[in-house]
Amino acid sequence: MHSKKEKLRARLREKFFAGHNGKPSILIFGLGLSGGGVGAARFFAELGYSVTVTDAKPKTQLVASLHALRSYPIKYVLGRHRKKDFARADLVVKNPGILKTNRYLKSAKRITNDAEIFLALAPHARTIGVTGTKGKTTTTMLIKHFLGKRAALVGVPGVSFLDYFFLSREPQWIVAEFSSFDLEYVRTSPHVAVVTSLFADHLNRYVSFSAYARAKMNIVRFQKKGDYAFLWKSLAVKWHCPRMLGTQIWVCDNKEFSVPWNISRHSAFLAYTVAHSLGVKRKDLVKKIKMFRPARGRLEIVVKRKGNIFINDTTATNPGAAAFSTLTLVKKYPKAVVITGGEDKNIPLKDVLAYARVLRACKVSVVILPGSFSDKLVRILSVPYELARSMDDAVKRACGKGTVIALIPGAASFNMFANEFDRGDSFIRAARQCGVS
Repeated sequence: MHSKKEKLRARLREKFFAGHNGKPSILIFGLGLSGGGVGAARFFAELGYSVTVTDAKPKTQLVASLHALRSYPIKYVLGRHRKKDFARADLVVKNPGILKTNRYLKSAKRITNDAEIFLALAPHARTIGVTGTKGKTTTTMLIKHFLGKRAALVGVPGVSFLDYFFLSREPQWIVAEFSSFDLEYVRTSPHVAVVTSLFADHLNRYVSFSAYARAKMNIVRFQKKGDYAFLWKSLAVKWHCPRMLGTQIWVCDNKEFSVPWNISRHSAFLAYTVAHSLGVKRKDLVKKIKMFRPARGRLEIVVKRKGNIFINDTTATNPGAAAFSTLTLVKKYPKAVVITGGEDKNIPLKDVLAYARVLRACKVSVVILPGSFSDKLVRILSVPYELARSMDDAVKRACGKGTVIALIPGAASFNMFANEFDRGDSFIRAARQCGVS
C-alpha cells in the first residue's frame, strides 16, 4: 500500500501540483450526504495531505458523513464558508451539487472534482464510463453485473469515484457512472464511454439544453483513437460533440433478448453490447439479466400490502424520464395510479406537454404533489387528477383509486424533501400505512 500511495502522490504532483513545493493543502467544498465529499476527503487524508472540509450545513445535519471521517485529522468549517479558506487552498475539490458560478470559487487557485481526479489517475485502458439523462445508473450497474468479479463499481449513489484507489484487489475493469455535474471538469474521457440518452434536464442549472448536452458529451469529447463509444441508435449527439475520435458503436434493440419489465431495454441492450464486446458470452448474459435487481428508486416494487402494489420510481426527476417510466409501467399494469409532480427545473413547456400526452394516452389515474412543475403540468393536463397536500395525502388518495400505485415524479424534490431518495423513503413510509385505520 505504501508504494501505491507514493505512486498516487507522484501522479497528483504531475497532474495537479506541478511546480508546487511542500505539502499541498486541499479544500473539500461541500461534504454532503451522498458519499462524494466523504470519498474525496478520505482520499487526500489517506495520502497525507492537509485537508479542510467546508460545508454550509451545520454539524447536526452531517452526522453520518462526519462519522465516516472520524479517524482522519481533518479540519472542519461547518455552517458557513470563509473566503480565506478558498484563497489558501492549493486545490479546491468541488462537490458536484455546487454551481461552478458559486462566488467562493472566484478565490480558488485551482478547482476540480472527484470525477476529474479519478479519470486523471485511474489506468485509462480499464475505465468504462456511463452517462445519460435517463438510464445511466441501471446501465452502469448492469455492466458491472454482467462483468462480475472482473469489474469494480464507482460513481453510483453512495460510492465515491475515489474509493477505487484503495481497493484490496485490482479489477480488470472499473465501471463508473457520470452525471453532467461530474463531467463539468473532466479533461479525460474513459476508454469505453456509454451514452444512454440525451434530453432536457437540469435547466435550472444550465443556461440552455446545449450547455447541458456539452457537459454530458465530455464523456466522449476527449477520447482518442483506440477508445470506444457505445451510443443508442436514436441519439442526436453529433451536434453537441461533432469530433468523436473513438470508434462509435451504435446500439439498437434486440427483440430476441428477453428483459424483465422493470428494466429499461435501452439500458439492457447497451450493457449487453458492452459486456459482449468485452468477452462475456451471450448465453451467460441471458442468464445474468434474469438475476439483476434494479437499483433503488427505479421502478422498484417496495411494498405489497392488502392487495396493493407500490412502485418507487423517485429517480425519474424530469418529464422525459417520467414519460418513459409511465409507458413501461402500463405495459405491465395497465390500470396503475401515478403520483407525479414536484419542483420545476426550467424544463421546456414542450417536454411537459409531451409528458401530459403520455399520461392521457396511458389512461392512468393521476395524483399530483405540490410544486412549481406541478403548476405547469396542471395547466395543460387533459385528464382528471387530484391535488395532494403531502406525500401521505397523495398515497391515501391513490389508494382509493387503484391497486397498483407508482411514484413517478418527473420533477425535482427539493421543495418538500432533502433529495429524491428522501422523497422515495417518504413514499415507502406512506405506502406501509395505506389502509391502516
